[in-house]
Amino acid sequence: MKALILAAGLGTRLRPITDTRPKSMVEVNGKPILFKQIDNLLENGVEDITVIAGYKSEMMVEAINKSYKNIKTIINDVYDKTNNMYSAYMAIDDMYENEFLLMNADVFYDSAIVEELIKTNYKNSIVVEEGIHNDENMKITCVDGRIMDISKAISEDNAYGVSIDVYKFSKEGSKVFYDKVKEFIEDKKELNQWTEVALNDVLKLVEFNPCPLKGRWMEIDNHEDLKRAESIFND
Repeated sequence: MKALILAAGLGTRLRPITDTRPKSMVEVNGKPILFKQIDNLLENGVEDITVIAGYKSEMMVEAINKSYKNIKTIINDVYDKTNNMYSAYMAIDDMYENEFLLMNADVFYDSAIVEELIKTNYKNSIVVEEGIHNDENMKITCVDGRIMDISKAISEDNAYGVSIDVYKFSKEGSKVFYDKVKEFIEDKKELNQWTEVALNDVLKLVEFNPCPLKGRWMEIDNHEDLKRAESIFND
């Protein structure tokens, strides 16, 4: 099992904190968001981890190498002109036709979430908080246990719940996903897209099932989110 963490973003809504560090290195009660994600993976036996760095990548790579061994980093030098689909594309050689977990590096969450997701009964899956709807997060639709759509635009009436931006791909799923990503990046030259745009197309071709949320999580986009996360994880 491999893992890919997308951590190239600027985090402009967390300024002035992100004037001096990448968004994923912002701390929640003293713990960088990225390090929490890495620890969650290591605690569950997922050791083949790749991080896509971008904004202030030198600081991130130095911090990773100081705290961990054998974490692979790839630098997205055009982080300010691209989005996370392009960052995912940069890891295609490592992830194509391999079982892997994919996550955005701005979500602080419990290790139990990874523990549930890596169970064998989830081949291709999205961790979902059922019954929740908000503007910020990707929503999903679900029919007979199969995820049909993922988008921010899904209405509350049609939404099954929200994605927490943690995904699992089987070998087959990763091939279909990256073939679709290549179509966007190489053929259409659409470099500024979310990974979920490709994933939404993949859902029509590969069965994905919701993985129930087993723990706490908080996506951290702004100062209010950070304050709430520090309250939720104050233990």
